[in-house]
Amino acid sequence: MVMSDSGPVQRHLSETALDQELKAAESGKHARRLGFIKNLYQGDSVSDAIAREGRSTSTGYRWRKKWNEGGVDGLLPDYGGGRPPKLSPAAETAFLDEIAQRQPVSTATVEAILKTEFDVEYAADYLPRKLESIGLTYQPPARERVDQQEILETVEWDDKAPVENTGRHPYNEQSSRTEAGWAIAE
Repeated sequence: MVMSDSGPVQRHLSETALDQELKAAESGKHARRLGFIKNLYQGDSVSDAIAREGRSTSTGYRWRKKWNEGGVDGLLPDYGGGRPPKLSPAAETAFLDEIAQRQPVSTATVEAILKTEFDVEYAADYLPRKLESIGLTYQPPARERVDQQEILETVEWDDKAPVENTGRHPYNEQSSRTEAGWAIAE
């Protein structure tokens, strides 16, 4: 279905004012739409004007309709504000205060706090990104330096019987490790 070229473009601005708006356009999307309107001002048909902007003819008719109904403000893309955040700014502050009291906190504990106190759940893949965006960093456990000579002395190499108490080797000791978890970035 071919749309008819019904109705001229309304001249909400003079050509010089349109040129100033075009120069002041902050985004490429806005500049492209204003350029389309300028092409219409100069006498191009909708299909010719929109072809110069690299868009479809139906988009040109939609942009012209928005321009005729609302002028410059009508031509701007309307994203509707987007989806509201799951945690309000006040709840986010309360969450950070809770983490500050318990840090470092494991990911499972963070999920439990979010669920019980704020009734919010995030996908497992997204949670680390969300936590980093609000100022938390993940602190991995500290690596323990293992003395290889001590391990070699502990293991009885010539004995064919299994070594007793293998769970007590120095490399299995966890006493010197720091706790891993999420903490507020410094």
